[in-house]
Amino acid sequence: MLIPISLLAGSAALDVYANYCVKRSVGFSRWGWGFLALASIIVAFVVLSFAVRYLPLGVAYAVWGSLGMVGTALLDIFIFRSPLGKKGWVGIFFIVAGMLLLNMA
Repeated sequence: MLIPISLLAGSAALDVYANYCVKRSVGFSRWGWGFLALASIIVAFVVLSFAVRYLPLGVAYAVWGSLGMVGTALLDIFIFRSPLGKKGWVGIFFIVAGMLLLNMA
């Protein structure tokens, strides 16, 4: 079970990195960052495809998407210094809670 979880975590990390690159590309006006964003998301999907060999697709995609959303929100807060209000933190809590409930089902 360690391999599929590692693949899923790696794929989610690549997704977050792709979103970081999108932000740094400034609307793809910086081609290098834009290329890194596209390459990262392609590799993230390839790694996700390996994870779904071991995990149900619905669970894998939900966890991948949740990790990507939470990771990107935290990246935006801590790296780009974007503010997140109470409602945003509550939203992140519900994403994490939903992901945990889905994994316990």
